[in-house]
Amino acid sequence: MMKRWLTLAAAATSSCAIITSSSCCCQAFAPPTHLDGRILFRSSAATTTTTRVFLFDLKQRLDNQQRSAQQKLSRSRIPEEEIYYLSRGFGLSTEEGANDDPLQSPYTIDLTTTSPTRISTTPNGNTESQAAASRLLLRHLEVEDIKPILPEIVREFGAYEIPTSSTGSKLGDELATWIENFLFSFTVLVGLDQRVERRKKGYGKGSNVSPDHNVICLVEVTPVNNNNNNGNDSTTPVSYTEQIVGIAELSWQPPDPTRNAPPFVLPYFAKDLISRLNNKDTECKVPKGYVSNVLTWKSRRGLGYSRVLMAALEGIARRWGCDDIRLHVDADEVSGKIARGLYWSLGYEAVPDRGNSQVGYEWMGPSMANRGLYLVEGVPLLYLRKSLNEEDSML
Repeated sequence: MMKRWLTLAAAATSSCAIITSSSCCCQAFAPPTHLDGRILFRSSAATTTTTRVFLFDLKQRLDNQQRSAQQKLSRSRIPEEEIYYLSRGFGLSTEEGANDDPLQSPYTIDLTTTSPTRISTTPNGNTESQAAASRLLLRHLEVEDIKPILPEIVREFGAYEIPTSSTGSKLGDELATWIENFLFSFTVLVGLDQRVERRKKGYGKGSNVSPDHNVICLVEVTPVNNNNNNGNDSTTPVSYTEQIVGIAELSWQPPDPTRNAPPFVLPYFAKDLISRLNNKDTECKVPKGYVSNVLTWKSRRGLGYSRVLMAALEGIARRWGCDDIRLHVDADEVSGKIARGLYWSLGYEAVPDRGNSQVGYEWMGPSMANRGLYLVEGVPLLYLRKSLNEEDSML
């Protein structure tokens, strides 16, 4: 009888670990250290009780652990009404004109109250305590912002690798990586500089061209902990620091699922010509709103920042008069899982292949066959679309 009792206890302990781990994996854009569930497992194992008490108290323990996991998943401090307001065009009507810049002044989002400090993960994998941001700013990317954010972009999209001094490393591989990162960095510098100039031209006074290539930044505003303050001196002004924690871009692009947005800026008439010549779909003969370069800094993922960036881009697209908005996303079942979950939760749907690409995707699995899968420059990507018409969104 005692052996059966211990067997049940072991099975219950295993079930507890599985449930806890799966709940952690649901967190969107969480750093990898938050996906393995080991923290929750250690906390459950720390409570040492007898086998009989553990079994009788199993349901309550599972409920407490699931509640704790949900609290960790609900780290976003962004009011939902702000997301809705941004996605509907920043409260500006389309009759006011697409050339009216909704971010002529930075848009401020006051975050909900929380602990004055937060635990952040450094690039080396260590944790440190930092002051929590009090508000967010949405603004345009400027020329002086490009160089500070370049390492984060190269680390995410390039071939960035920290050189090692191990004897097993090959000099040729390090040199190739350095050259690739240099060329990629140069491309990013030139491309972002072109985008800043094109955005200014589109929103300029008396401009005869439509807005295009709008790169926006999400900025954390954090109060500085001044240790020189004595007591509760309310007369001392509070100082703040600003740090870019995410970027995203909206542009006009030909609605071609087999091509990604080019690294450099093309004039609108060229995009319009490509749309008319290369697209076999009679309903898509003009450029469409296209989302690209959506990036939240790794240390800030899981806070809902990507939803803010996407809502702002959708609002800008409505101001431009877009009837829908499109994007590409990684089709890999592992590396693209979180990003796809984000876009699907926001209402993006697949644009199925109409048979024009002549490429078979059976090797990707049956779940991906009808989800807008295309081969773009040798990489399998999903092509998604979201309607911005109020009538369609109500369906």
